[in-house]
Amino acid sequence: MIDSALLLDELLKRALEQSNQNVLNRLKNEDFIKSLDDVTEILGSLGMYIKHDDDVRNDIYLKIANALVRSFFTTYYINLKTGLYVGYSSNKNYKTLKIEEKGNDFFKDVKKNISKTIYHDDQERLFKVFNKDFLLKETNNGNVFKIRYRLLLNNIPTYISLSAIRITDDDLIIGLNNVDEITKKEMEYKNTIKESLTYTNIALALSVNFFGIYYVNTKTDEYEQYNIDSHTQLIEKISEGKDFFYESTVNAKKLIYKDDLDKFLLSISKKNLLNELSANNSFYFVYRQYIDGVPTYLQLKAVNLLNDSDHIVLAISNIDKQVRKENEYNQKYEKERMFARTDGLTGCYNKNYLLEIAEDINNKINEKFLHNFAIAVCDINDLKTINDTLGHDIGDKYIIEAKNILEKTFNNSPIFRTGGDEFVIILYEKDYRNRLKLIKKIEDSNLKNKKTNNVVIACGYSDFVFDKDTSIEEVMKRADEAMYENKKQLKK
Repeated sequence: MIDSALLLDELLKRALEQSNQNVLNRLKNEDFIKSLDDVTEILGSLGMYIKHDDDVRNDIYLKIANALVRSFFTTYYINLKTGLYVGYSSNKNYKTLKIEEKGNDFFKDVKKNISKTIYHDDQERLFKVFNKDFLLKETNNGNVFKIRYRLLLNNIPTYISLSAIRITDDDLIIGLNNVDEITKKEMEYKNTIKESLTYTNIALALSVNFFGIYYVNTKTDEYEQYNIDSHTQLIEKISEGKDFFYESTVNAKKLIYKDDLDKFLLSISKKNLLNELSANNSFYFVYRQYIDGVPTYLQLKAVNLLNDSDHIVLAISNIDKQVRKENEYNQKYEKERMFARTDGLTGCYNKNYLLEIAEDINNKINEKFLHNFAIAVCDINDLKTINDTLGHDIGDKYIIEAKNILEKTFNNSPIFRTGGDEFVIILYEKDYRNRLKLIKKIEDSNLKNKKTNNVVIACGYSDFVFDKDTSIEEVMKRADEAMYENKKQLKK
């Protein structure tokens, strides 16, 4: 190898011949070759890559190669026309990878080693890079191509910087440098900056939602009040005071909506706040305060500080629009839900809702959580005949009258219309305890209405038997059978 000092001599000679002051100034520094870019720039300034005959040019290439070997821990010279390559490594760890230092087909050989020597997340990129057409394009017109990737040195992912440049149309030099330490420091710095910016942005974004922020000393009760400037969106201090808890109590009696006052005073008390924060690190509650004479929903949130046990922060946000919108949505949803559960003709519950209730009851049965209830199944006698002879309008009146009779009788139980002439009642508590009397009331109504050709209702019931029945359907089946027995009795 030719010593790099000879390269310096050659460059000085050429620079003097051309009176290239810029290059001369740079060459005065012995450590002028810091990277492949430096060599390329200096040679380009002197025109040495195009103005020498073959012998001189080859000599210069050798000097460049020597300089590069000193600058990089591993250097490859590749002849792009033939594929022949020579590599030199001054790094013992790299040599342990047993990568060929010379061969007849650089791109073929290097791709064989990618899966063994390159960190798995970077392998796909490296397969793309170590492609002849790709490198020809990227190093065209004297451009230097650079990429960082992770090489497995002693099975540890290590950041490597790869630089590639063509010194002739057919001659490519690739230099590798270990940049692991500097890369990791750069990443650490970027992450630190990113986290700092993220936390700052989060804090600003969150604070914009608050129109009052209080920094309270829990030892002395002194406080500072901050606000968000509407123009700059920056936090600014607007006042301070001696006793946050006392002043809050006094002001609350003037400002807080009367229905929320007691809850507010309890929540804002020092004892309650500190207890809540001791248990959960944060605490919030919703209340209404008069703003321009209108009760307005606000949320107060209190939080502990991570590295300051003597202070807490309380922030107040206006959530009036959100709460009213949610209330409006809930009312609309509840209305639609009840509409979907209600029979349009009678106004009592429909079969869909019975199925929901039945699922809930079955879950409780499985959990051995439900004990006493009964099912009554009721059917309007001769409704089909009434519809056929008197018309459906009269039939609808019969259905509504039957519903009225059932409501007056089972006035503590949900009633479901499950078909044209059929109703199901689930008897709990008081109606369950009085079930025999209530069934008797239906029987008495039938006796009276049979004489006047009014609504007659066949009715059967069955009790849930704990530790025997496994579902509400079993109870309903027995009640349905009892109803049909009653229907036969009524037709005699």
